[in-house]
Amino acid sequence: MPLAAPATSSLAILLFLWTWNQFLLAIVLVDDPLQRTMSGALGAFQGQWGTDIPLLCAGSLLILAPTLAVFLIFQRRFVTALLQGSLKG
Repeated sequence: MPLAAPATSSLAILLFLWTWNQFLLAIVLVDDPLQRTMSGALGAFQGQWGTDIPLLCAGSLLILAPTLAVFLIFQRRFVTALLQGSLKG
């Protein structure tokens, strides 16, 4: 089981990132604007006649922060899992 720990942690990191960045699912399935995820709420910043670019960029940075934090915290495990299959012996 110790050999599976890096691969399992890498899978958990990727699953978190994929779930956090869900955009289409949040827009299609959630009707109430107050219950949307952060990435689903970014679509509300785009209007028919204009887009509030500074607000859209601030929202994008708020969405990026947890993703970057998770990667930086677990970077060593992620790299270990990627290199585990490439080393001989």
